[in-house]
Amino acid sequence: MSSEIVKFEADDGQMVEFGEKEVRDLVCPEASPRDVSLFLAFCQAHKLDPIGAKDAYLVGFRDKKTGNFQASIITSYHVFNKIACSHDDYDGIESGIIVADSQGRVTEVPGAAFFPNLGQTLLGGWARVYSKKRSHPFVVRVSLADYTTGWGNWKSRPAMMIEKVAKCQGWRGMYPEEMRGMYGAEEMDQAAPQSYEPPAVESVETVRQAPAAETVQAPPAPPAPIDAYKLALIRARDERGVPVADAMAKVREIISKPPEAYDEADIAAAVTIVDGLGQPEPEYEVVEEQLSLSEDDIPF
Repeated sequence: MSSEIVKFEADDGQMVEFGEKEVRDLVCPEASPRDVSLFLAFCQAHKLDPIGAKDAYLVGFRDKKTGNFQASIITSYHVFNKIACSHDDYDGIESGIIVADSQGRVTEVPGAAFFPNLGQTLLGGWARVYSKKRSHPFVVRVSLADYTTGWGNWKSRPAMMIEKVAKCQGWRGMYPEEMRGMYGAEEMDQAAPQSYEPPAVESVETVRQAPAAETVQAPPAPPAPIDAYKLALIRARDERGVPVADAMAKVREIISKPPEAYDEADIAAAVTIVDGLGQPEPEYEVVEEQLSLSEDDIPF
């Protein structure tokens, strides 16, 4: 059993202290000791309070068929904003959605309001993050098709969800060291196995200006096995433009079982497959070598 205790001073001067018991009682009762230990290490490294401030979640996915339980670490939306606002060079963010009208014209719209009854179709989200130290903003555009699950808030509030994905990616792109290993619920939803129940995570967070906070740049805790596959899918999508659905389909061609049935060897194989997608073909050098023959090499 885990005996780690997370303890740090919050931005408001209050001491935050919690351990395994609080995580099990208030965050994720069904988490394994390993999941709890990783979650505690993650919260300590980034000074996150999952109890009072709801900075992070240990979200459980339960397979409807087998009953297997898998936990994932998710960072709350407001933490991304808080870290960005703590930087003196941060100069704000612009964000919105990408829509097409009835004539097929594509427009970047500020905010998350679109009107299907007027012929608008939601295509994706965008964000521009500004820094006083940079001449150009960090620009992100994300496709709705790469993230939507078709259930939960992705069904009822897709514009809000895809805009939040763009904003989280924009903040993480501007400040990658501080936000290394942090992913919002909206970014992780699509990578969850389809037979798993959707996580119960609050989707609407209040964006607030936060006071400057000391930055802790300790490395994040290593992911649980299934998270390694999810993060490989996210890397392939974000770094090499491989849609999550395409990557998962390729894995299914090779590993003939559903993701919820993967053991550690299957997950390792899936990560290797996904990491190879979208990579440039290796270049080979042809070397000509003269081979000598003796009479013993000739069978006649």
